[in-house]
Formats: sequence, C-alpha cells, structure tokens
Amino acid sequence: MSKSTTAGKEYVHLTLPELEALDKDKTICLITVSPIEAHGPHLPVGTDIFIAQELQRRYMKIINGHYPGFTCLTLPDLYCGSDALPVTGSLSVRATALEAVLLDYAQGLAKQGFKYLLVADNHGGPRDQMALYRASTRAWKRWRFAIIAPFNLVFRLMVHHDEEFLALTGLGPGECGDDADAHAGTNETALLLAVRPDLVKDTAVIAASLPPRPKGFAKLLYRVGAAFDQTSWGKDLKHLANTLAWISDEDMLAYMGDPKKGKTAAGEAMLNARIKAAEKMLDEVIKQGKEPARLAKPMLHWLHWLVKLPE
Repeated sequence: MSKSTTAGKEYVHLTLPELEALDKDKTICLITVSPIEAHGPHLPVGTDIFIAQELQRRYMKIINGHYPGFTCLTLPDLYCGSDALPVTGSLSVRATALEAVLLDYAQGLAKQGFKYLLVADNHGGPRDQMALYRASTRAWKRWRFAIIAPFNLVFRLMVHHDEEFLALTGLGPGECGDDADAHAGTNETALLLAVRPDLVKDTAVIAASLPPRPKGFAKLLYRVGAAFDQTSWGKDLKHLANTLAWISDEDMLAYMGDPKKGKTAAGEAMLNARIKAAEKMLDEVIKQGKEPARLAKPMLHWLHWLVKLPE
C-alpha cells in the first residue's frame, strides 16, 4: 500500500499504476533543495533543509486549502546546493551540477505529464539561486514545465529591504536575513527556533559577527553599486561586494549577524511572510499561466553565466 502524508502522497512510495492514475494537470510536485552547510557554533549543518522542510509542509497546506481537487506529490529531499560557506562542515556542489539535476528531474516529470515542481529552499548562495533560475527558464522553454522557486524572490526582498515585505515580517535591517544578518544570525536562528528549537544551541554566549569592510575588488564593486543604489542591479552589486568581503576575510566566522537576538516569534513572522509570497507566485503560475522564472528573478540573475565558474 502506498504511503500518503496528511496533505499528499510521497513519490517514492507510489507504484507505477498509482503514478499513472494521478491527474497530472492537478498535481503539484514538491521538493526541498538546500545544501549541507556550516551555520556557526549554534545551528546544525542541516539548518537550510530543516527550514525548507517546514516551508514545504506549509506550501502543502496552501495547496490543500486553495486548490480543491489538487494532489501534493513530494519528492525526496535534495541535500544539494552551491556556494555553501567555504568552511569545515559545508558540502557544496558545482552550480552547473545543481542546474543539471533540477533540469533532469523536470524532464523526467514532464515526460510523465506533470506540469509543476514547487521548490522549498533556504539557501542564498548567489550561484545556487542562479542555477535554480536557469533550470526554471530552460524547463519552461523546453517542456512548458514550471519550476517554481519562491526563495529566489524572497531573498532579494530581504536583502533589498523591500518595504512591503519587511512590513509583513515586522523586522528591520540587520535582523531580516540581509547582508548584515546574512547567515546563521538573528533571522536564521529565529527561523530554526520556530521550526526545530531542539536543535538550537545556547546563543547567549555568542558574540555578534559584524560585516567586514569591502577591500580591493570588492570595494570597487561596492562603490559602483552604491553609485546606482536606487536601481535593482546597484543593490545587487553591493550585495555581491559584501558577500565577497565576508568570505575572503581572514577572520571570517561561520555566521553573520547576532544569533542571540533571534526569537521564535520573529521566525514565525518570517515564515508567514515567505508563505504569502509563495502563495502569490503559485496563483500567478497555476491560475494565470505565467512563467515562474520571470516572477522570481534572483539577485545577480543578469550575471547567471557565473554558474560556470568552479565551486
């Protein structure tokens, strides 16, 4: 007998006749995709996947509530991602490999008649998000198959300090997962407290990790970005500069931000805001037939050729 969750079915538990019997037009496949990555001394290396798993559960609630007659079909978690923090504990794959895996999954699903793959993700690596974007673009062009990746949009809203999005979270700069709180800081600690509090270590003794000043090439990028700060691509350049400054810092810590400020309520607020963004994207793709990649262009998408650089 095939195994079903309270909200859907698990792909790997279905027999071939059961797969064939699904109404492909009313089936939404879901998958969690994030790397194994060091998240400081207080969060586990599986943090991104654990948060993505909770997002997936909430995505399924949206589908069950808003799309009567639809089936949620979950694929196994994909512990796979690019641009993981370059420290002990992280396991990263090339962005081209991630893109290829997602595209191959899309092809296999499309050949069966499926039309949608909703990705639950919590990783902001630049080339990781570019790989998702490229896979989504190609899957739509080749098979009219929709790879829907809400975090590509959400991460940009966080880093760009989008007023409407931050109003939904009740959070401000430095605590919303932006450059000053980029990794395992206030935001991600709060998220894991909301999702898996049993896995969060004592944060009271952990000092805040402050962003280093960009130097060299990163400083040049930052100045160009700052000169065009009113544009989206200018903000993108500043983000790239801050990222390069952090990972090249000799004194780099495996977290950025202030973990001890992370609170469960803030994590829950961020989850709810992210769910609302995903809900809007689902409606635009499923009800209006829009191309998902155009709805969720990640930061630096105009530099997507960077995925070809070695990890």
